[in-house]
Amino acid sequence: MAVSRRPPSLAFFPGVAFLLFCGTLLAALPPLATAMEAVDFRQAVARALRANPAVAAAGYDHAAAQQDVETARGHYLPDLGFGLRFLRTNIPAEAFALTLNQGKLQASDFQDVNNFNNPPPRNAYITTFTLEQPIFVPRVYLGHKMARTEAEAKGLDLSRTKEETVFRVLVAYLDVLTAKAYLSVAERGLSDAREHQRLAEVAEGAGTGLSSDVLRAKVSVAAAEGGKVTAESRLELARRGLSLAMGERNAPPVDATGPAPAFPDPGTLEELQAAVAKRADLRAVSMRVENAGSSEDLRKSEYYPALGLLGSYQFDAEQSPFEVDHRSWKVGVGLTWNVFDGLRRESGVSRAASERRKAEEQYRGERDRAAYQAAQAYLGIREACLRAEIARAAVEAAEEGMRLIRNRYGNQIGRMIDVLDAQTALDRARADAVKAEYDVGQSRARLMFASGTLLAWAVPEGKETRP
Repeated sequence: MAVSRRPPSLAFFPGVAFLLFCGTLLAALPPLATAMEAVDFRQAVARALRANPAVAAAGYDHAAAQQDVETARGHYLPDLGFGLRFLRTNIPAEAFALTLNQGKLQASDFQDVNNFNNPPPRNAYITTFTLEQPIFVPRVYLGHKMARTEAEAKGLDLSRTKEETVFRVLVAYLDVLTAKAYLSVAERGLSDAREHQRLAEVAEGAGTGLSSDVLRAKVSVAAAEGGKVTAESRLELARRGLSLAMGERNAPPVDATGPAPAFPDPGTLEELQAAVAKRADLRAVSMRVENAGSSEDLRKSEYYPALGLLGSYQFDAEQSPFEVDHRSWKVGVGLTWNVFDGLRRESGVSRAASERRKAEEQYRGERDRAAYQAAQAYLGIREACLRAEIARAAVEAAEEGMRLIRNRYGNQIGRMIDVLDAQTALDRARADAVKAEYDVGQSRARLMFASGTLLAWAVPEGKETRP
């Protein structure tokens, strides 16, 4: 019996349409904003050392140099080779040699000279195992030594790259804190400007003020609002700069929590100069100077002979490589000595000596530049601290001046333009104080980076992988 189906109710279609409309509307809405991530300085450093691409690239470079050491060490070990060849020939000399190697030469072969002059085609499967062992090869020892030195230099390059990353994170962290302080100054300036506008409007309403004072105050409010927008944009950019220094993908904004880290006492300039000599990048350059001298020795080693052992084991077969007809072996000692090569060795030695002297001069230049940078940063701290004290005193003076002029205007013996000028001076003094404090922090960071002590301070021993 056929079962009848009830047609869908008309109320069903409006419901489906409503659901489709809601789904389309939700899909068109922008995604909900997620809370901004915030980190303190130690967390920012730890994440940067894990995720920053410059650190990762330097780490891979160091790993590749370590593999070069293993490659160079391999030249001390014997070379073992395997070979399998198939031949078919009727060349008289080769056919005779193959017959002899296969152990199939018979006395009857000498009864007819045509057996040698016109031999039939002959097959041969030749399987060989060869071994070569260097005994005295100076370039092997020198190459291994240079590879070890370069790997150590790459490790120091990695350490300096980490220190550079920490420096960028520290500067970016201070940028975020400074941008917050600028925003606070802009908000205080806007609040003061609105208060001035209120006072001007009250005075105008009481008949003791001028309309031009109200207009001036409104212009001041508009300028303060523009300054706040600029400060907000600067804060957003600073947060993204911190994210970029940390190695976050696409540099989403990351906020800085907590105050600036407490810097250690800089010490004396003599102590800093002594620390500069131990800087990772200078030690790496020093090792490359040593390698330049080893490269000169490597060129000179071409004047010496090379001595080594050699041996081989051979299987000869005619039908297949698995049906061996004869086995043979040989061992020996080999010596090669390049007596004259058209004076190429002499040119190579002279070039290597020039490269060594070039590396020495570059090292001296880098060392002098590092000492200058440390002295410059040391003097910069003193200058920044003095300017910070001057800026704080200027803020106090500007605030007191603002208070006096505002009281004069409230007592109807001052002008609005004087109030606005005092507010402008106060805003500038506050901004200068913020910049001076930032300069102090950046100068201390620059000094630690120039002296090579920043990484050890920011990342205690054994805690580079701390989450």
